[in-house]
Amino acid sequence: MMKKTLVALAATAAAGAFAQNVTLSGRADLGYSTYAATGATLQTNDLVSRARVSDQGSRISFSVNEDLGGGLKAGVYCETGFSMDVASANGQANVASSVASTSEWCSRDSRLSLGNDTMELRLGRQNVWWQQGELNVSGSNLIGTDFSSNLFNSIGLSVTRMDNTIKLVGGKNLGSFAGSEVFMAVSTANESAGLGVVPSDKGGNISGFTVKYASGAFVGQIDQISLNYVTSSTSNIFDKSAMRFGVGYKYAPGSIASLTYYAGERTDRTLATAGYRSAGDTGIASTANTGSAKNSGYYLNLNHDLGNNFTAVALYGRQNNLTTGQTSAELVDSGAVAYSLGGLYRLSKRTHVYGAVHSIQNGANSNVNMSAGGQNSGTNAHGTTVSITALGLQHNF
Repeated sequence: MMKKTLVALAATAAAGAFAQNVTLSGRADLGYSTYAATGATLQTNDLVSRARVSDQGSRISFSVNEDLGGGLKAGVYCETGFSMDVASANGQANVASSVASTSEWCSRDSRLSLGNDTMELRLGRQNVWWQQGELNVSGSNLIGTDFSSNLFNSIGLSVTRMDNTIKLVGGKNLGSFAGSEVFMAVSTANESAGLGVVPSDKGGNISGFTVKYASGAFVGQIDQISLNYVTSSTSNIFDKSAMRFGVGYKYAPGSIASLTYYAGERTDRTLATAGYRSAGDTGIASTANTGSAKNSGYYLNLNHDLGNNFTAVALYGRQNNLTTGQTSAELVDSGAVAYSLGGLYRLSKRTHVYGAVHSIQNGANSNVNMSAGGQNSGTNAHGTTVSITALGLQHNF
């Protein structure tokens, strides 16, 4: 992303004064698309094809950085999401599905940092289980969206950014491991623990790490996350954890092939013997998010530079059947297969147009959807096939 420096103050006349700069950057991404989720057991539960103009993660950010001397640096970062399609926190289906990242100033990422080229300490609301990176630059960076984060979240592990986060991030002095990090976050629910309530029983404590490796054409990444005492809307309490392993090979400039495998688990501390879905669920997504469960799967990503400013994008993913309850019995037809195919044409280094098709084919006991305000248009029924076609324009500044 290209950034434009608005203010640069270099105090060279007085001893002990340091240089500071403020930078403005962002992204605008808007497109025309169609969405449908059809094939439900009860046809009345289908989401029939509809057209929309949808925002795909537009944001604006500013950063403040000061050189404190001796290699020490301080900084502030604030990134705010906004929906260009409706100019409100609501997204598709006219619900506040993207409220967590578009309703408040600095809602996507807000942090204060202090460190050097070896290690940086960051405090604030930050990304902790992020699906984008060198192993998957497709998604919001190239073709507006993809399915990868949705396959990961079938057991309710819907964590991408977290409040009250303490993070240590490795700098360029770590060489091939630059960008690796460890983090710990405390849910805001801890702050409102009532009389006689142990705070750790009130909210979710989150911890994890990311190990990145890059050497020549090879890249790799390992992610781990643990969530303790996570309370659902049904007041069930869970422990959750997940691991992700990925490798990639940059076989040509602007081209990469990568493979990522993931596995997740949740333990229902309140009703551990229950299944993943509630009794009597007839195909509409269950609201009774109870029971212990495990899921796993993988996705393949390919970005191929065709030359003449064209890039082709292809992703394929599979979510395996869930295993549920204390006995880890397999839930038949609870998996999903997904793919994204698209391409883009670069009008400049900052602006490109793109087209893409996306599909998620759910089993009879699965209802994976394209999440977030600019991607879905309601809660899909089990067994449906989600279909999206899109044409979009993205400008980075």
